[in-house]
Parts: sequence; structure tokens; C-alpha cells
Amino acid sequence: MKKIFCMLMIFCFVFGLYSVSFSQAVKKDINKATVEELVTVKGIGEKNAQAILDFVKEKGGIETMDELLEVKGIGPETLDELKAHFEVKKAE
Repeated sequence: MKKIFCMLMIFCFVFGLYSVSFSQAVKKDINKATVEELVTVKGIGEKNAQAILDFVKEKGGIETMDELLEVKGIGPETLDELKAHFEVKKAE
């Protein structure tokens, strides 16, 4: 019984690490982001999220994540947080 429990715990641990790393590896397209998605990023509230969306819409989309530094309230640290979750995906 102990052996089965230990094997189950190891499996859960390994699977948990795999799923966390996989979910972090899949970044969303910043040009298609929503307020709901943006507010999940540390340092982004609804006001900043809307400012980002307005900026992206006004420009007709952005080509690099660094362009977001032009948005009031977005500094280097917040940009790094955004880059961990979003990227600019090229049109297919």
C-alpha cells in the first residue's frame, strides 16, 4: 500500500511540473488579448489593460512587445511580466 501511495505521489508531482511548464510555454498573442486575459498579469489592472488594448487598436496592432513601453503606466518591470504571458505572433 505504501509503495502504491509513493508511486502515485511521484506521478502527481511529475505530471504537475510538466503541466505548469507547458502552460507557461504557450504565450498568447498580445494583438488579440482581452481585458480578462491582461488583468491576470502581475501589475496590470483593468485601467492598464484597457490602455493596452486601446493602444494596440489605435496602432492597428503592434510588431514588438517593446512598443508597449509607450503606454502610460507600463514600465520595464511590467513589460517583463507581460512578455512572460504574451508575444507578438506573426500573421499566418
